[in-house]
Formats: sequence, C-alpha cells, structure tokens
Amino acid sequence: MKKIFATLILGLSFNAVVNAQSICTITITPMDSTVCIGDSVLITSVSNLLNAGQSFNFNSASIPTGWTAAGGTSFSTPCGQNPTNTPYYWASSAGSGTPGITSASYDVFCGGVLSFDMVYSMQGGASPCEGPDEQDEGVSLQYSLDGGVTWVTIVYYSPGGFELPTNPNTSTSIVAAGQTTPYTSWSTFTVPIPLAAQTTSTAFRWIQTQSSGSCCDNWGIENIVINATGTPCGSNTVVNWDNGLTDTDSFWAVPTGDTTFQAMVYDTLGNYQCTSQIVTISVYPDAMTYSLVDTVYSYCPTFSPTVGVTNIGNSTGPYTYDWSTPSTTNPTVLPSSGLEHDTLTYYVTIHDGCNYVRQDSVVLVINQLLAIDTIYSFPASACDPDGAVSGIVTGQTVTPSHGVYYSWENAAGTPGPTASVWSNIPSGWYYLTVEDAVCQVSDSVFVDMLNPPTASFTADVQAGCNPLEVTFTNSSQNSTSYYYDFGNGNTATLNDLSSQTQTYTSSATVMLVALSSPTCGDTAYTTIAIVECGCTNPLALNFDPTAMVDDGSCILPVPVIVVPNVFTPNGDQMNDLFYLDVTNQSNVTLTIVNRWGNKMFEGTGMNPAWNGKTESGAAAEEGTYFYKYLVTGVDGTEFTGHGFLQLVRK
Repeated sequence: MKKIFATLILGLSFNAVVNAQSICTITITPMDSTVCIGDSVLITSVSNLLNAGQSFNFNSASIPTGWTAAGGTSFSTPCGQNPTNTPYYWASSAGSGTPGITSASYDVFCGGVLSFDMVYSMQGGASPCEGPDEQDEGVSLQYSLDGGVTWVTIVYYSPGGFELPTNPNTSTSIVAAGQTTPYTSWSTFTVPIPLAAQTTSTAFRWIQTQSSGSCCDNWGIENIVINATGTPCGSNTVVNWDNGLTDTDSFWAVPTGDTTFQAMVYDTLGNYQCTSQIVTISVYPDAMTYSLVDTVYSYCPTFSPTVGVTNIGNSTGPYTYDWSTPSTTNPTVLPSSGLEHDTLTYYVTIHDGCNYVRQDSVVLVINQLLAIDTIYSFPASACDPDGAVSGIVTGQTVTPSHGVYYSWENAAGTPGPTASVWSNIPSGWYYLTVEDAVCQVSDSVFVDMLNPPTASFTADVQAGCNPLEVTFTNSSQNSTSYYYDFGNGNTATLNDLSSQTQTYTSSATVMLVALSSPTCGDTAYTTIAIVECGCTNPLALNFDPTAMVDDGSCILPVPVIVVPNVFTPNGDQMNDLFYLDVTNQSNVTLTIVNRWGNKMFEGTGMNPAWNGKTESGAAAEEGTYFYKYLVTGVDGTEFTGHGFLQLVRK
C-alpha cells in the first residue's frame, strides 16, 4: 500500500497521565497523523520510568543542586501562571551578561530525550515581561562534555516561533509589537539527546546569548526532564495498547477511518505506571475540491491560453494532472487549432496523494475578432504610378498601451506607410498586416493597371476625286481626350468619340492622338488620296483607261437578243444547235420543254445551246417545243422571254 510521509516527521509529544507511585513518561509518535484509506502508518512509543534525579522543577523557589543561573536568580511567577501553577525560572534581568540556566553533569550514555516547558514574553510588553524580537535574541539549547568549557548547540529557538540549527547572529527584527508566535504561550518541548552528547558526564544549558538589556527580551523555563533511559541501554517499561497489542513499543496500523490509539505503561513487574494521551490518526476522505474555469477564450488563432486547476482542498498531495492536450503539467497550455473560429474541449484527470480521482473539462472558444473587413485597390494608369490601396479593419481590441498598427509592403518586401492607406503606387501585389492588443491578421490585394490608351480611327473613304469629303470614325479605347491633325490645315481637340468630317482637294496624312492623361497617350495615322477619276469599267461605252477611281459615269450597253424558231439537229453541221443570238450579256439561262411540259434541256452560261436530245441522251422527236430564257446584261439588268420552236431532222 502507498505510504504517506510528511516532509517533517510529526514528533507529537503527549504528556502522560502519571501514576502517583512513579515518575512515568511516554511519548507516542505516529509516522503520519493523516493517511489515505488502506495506507499503513507506524505508531511508535518512547516510555520511561525516570530514575531519581532526572526530573527538575522550581516549585520550591530554588535551583536544583549543582545547577547555576544567570539573568534571573529568583524563581516565582512574575509574568503569570505556567500550566502547573508553580514557580519557574525567569530570565528577567539580563544586565551585561547572557541570561540562562545550566544543569549539572548527568549520565546520559543510554540516550533518551530532554523535555521542558518554555515561554517567550510578547514583544513590546512592560518589563520584566518584554519579549525578544531580533533574530539573535532567542534561546539556544546546548550541551557540554568538558564541564562547561565548550558548548555545542542542539537547537536554537528563534523569536519568530521556529527552530534553527544554530543562532544566526543577526539583529534584524522579525517580531512586531503585540505579535503572538508559537513561543508566546507556554509549550512543552521534547528534544532527542544527540548521539555525540550521550556520555556518562554531560551538562545541558538554555542560554540567551544576545539581548537588548535588563529591560527586555524576557523568557522562562520550567519542568525540565533529562530522560536518559532509552536505547541502547534497554527499556524499563512494558507498553500495552488499547487495540489489544501488548508488550510492544511500535506497530503498523492500517486505518479505514479516523482511529484513536492510547498506550498504557507498566513496569517490568507488571505494575501499572501511567497512560498516554490519545493519538488520533485521521483518514483523508474522498472529498477533493478544486477550481477550474469552464470556458476560456482565444481571440486570435495563434494564441493558446494557459489554464490550471487551483484551490485544491479537502485532500492531500502530491497531485498529478493528465490533460488531453496531452500534458502532465499544471497549469498547462491549451493548443489553439489555428482556425479563426472554433470550439475545442480539453479534458483533465486529477489524482491526489490518495489516488482519489476527479475528471473535468475546459472548453476553448476561438473567436478571432480582429479582421481586415475590406481591402480596396485603385488601379494605376499605364504611364504613371498613381494607384492606391486602403484597408478597413473591424473587431479591433485596444488597450492604453497598445493600439491598432498597420504595416504595408509590396511584392519585393519594400515596406510602405504605417497607415491604412498607401497612395501613388504602381500596379502589383500589396500586403497589409494589422496588429491590435491581442492578434495579428494579414491580407493582400492586387493593384490593377488601367489598359493603355489605344488610338484607332477609320475613314469612310481612303481615296477619291477632288473635292473629296471624308468622315472619320474614332474607335480609340481607354482614352479621355483626343487631338486630330487632319493634314489639310485643320486640327481639333475633343473629349468624346464623335465623328469628324473634312474636305480634301489633295492627298494628305491624318493623325489622331488618344490621351488617358496629359502624359499618357497613343497615336494612329491614316492617308487620304486624291486620284484621277472617270469610268473604269472596260465594258462601258465611255470606258476611260487613264482613270484610277471610278466616278460612277460609266454607260453600259444593254443586251440584244435574237431567237431562231427552227433548227435541224441532223448531224450535217449546219443548224445542229438551238441557241440565242445575244450580245452585251454576262449570263444566259435557257430552258426547253415539250408540249406536255417535260423538261428537255436546261443550260446556263454565256451562250448555252440545245443539241436536240433529251436529258437522258435520246434524240428528241420532231415537232414543236417551247423555250424560255433569262439574260443578264453586263450592267446587271435582267431580260426574260419565251416562245416556241420547231425541231426538224430532214
């Protein structure tokens, strides 16, 4: 089973109920006064029947034979009663010496303990009841092996109410006026006799080596017992216990609840001598309490808060903590998920020194408040770095020592202004970082470049006769103003795409400049040619071979159509084909059908002709056939006609 050991073994000294026939002492020391259920605890007793001359008091208002005292040679009750309402030694007038009381030399070869009652006066009281306050004004318990020539300190009782190995010999005040300490009330002290002091002639003394004068730093002592009958010289007692165990100085107990023990002391002849005080061994209940926050918040994905179990009570350590992070430390860090918004649950199992278990959980709510709500970009022109970016932030958290800070940089890492706006920048990527009191966020934006101005225009005619009227249509893009040089001595500056009309009497070069700003533009050119004009159609009656541009004056002839009414397809090479006699045509379509309307022939071309055969290639019968035609003249005029013809083979 698990043993619970205190850092300091509890040396609980209990005064015995003494039989009037003997001087009997017993001290019961449990290994621990509070344990876990099922743990083992060692109960140890030290008992003695004192030999004559081992117990001393000052009830007779005198000092024992062979003893000496300084700084107080009268024995009375100058500062109130002690627990036995009897006189005591009082260090009431230090003078220039060192107050204290020294015993005679005794045989303590068998070891044992020193027991005594002692008290310090309260700091700031009236003389002779004014107590010590400085670190070096306490009482040292010492022993000597050479008749008082040299002394060795066993323990030093500091005015603050605690024990030290030796006097620190520093004069710092550690007790305030009116302050109570464990030593400002009468208490019983039990000190084991050191191994080095266990001789047949050892003296002991209680001495105050420093004081502020005869007025001050008073203390008293009474009921001194030099119990020198312990190990290794054997025991003169028999110890029986109220749980039925007999003749044993110690035993292991396994309490399952709060349990008391009491010992009875007998001499070796079986005669009852005294009974100890009751020792209580308490058992820690399964009643652990603690504090743990239910919910913690992270207002930034990169921040992981620290939480811990606190205010643990009603239990004993050591405590262990198993977190689901995983971690075994307390407090511990709850890792963030890195998301801007998330809810995570972490669990912890708490074990105390008795292995009692508690389980709990903490909810981590990640809620990033800081955000770059909108980041605007304003495009730069193609010729100038006149773009801009701007960021709008929401959810910022500020403190008296930390505001909201902006920082920009471009794609090359060049820093920009520490403001929400960066102006006069070229096209490219820009990066914004915003930091408030709890978080940092980043975003980026691309600054577009406006399309460069493109100059473009067309003329409805590029060449013509003098005088030539030309209309220019402006199809420029990404521009806001326009400058024309028409090449005929005229110019124009415009703010729109309206068409412009000019008259030319000679050839010219026309220039258009399209501008998006006074320093950013594009230029386009076109030419206008004035040429010789006339009829350029060779088919025309008035064709002019020197003309470069047709001026619409051409006179085209009309077709002349003559239709025969008989043909003789008999193979004599004379009148074997039927065709139209046509002039000034560009196309002729001829269709022949018989009297029943069946198509015998159809042809298209400059002069299609029928050979007197059917579409299948058989010779058509003699007789009457019907024709119709469509003649297109060289000027595009169409002429139609129809009639009949005779096919004769003789």
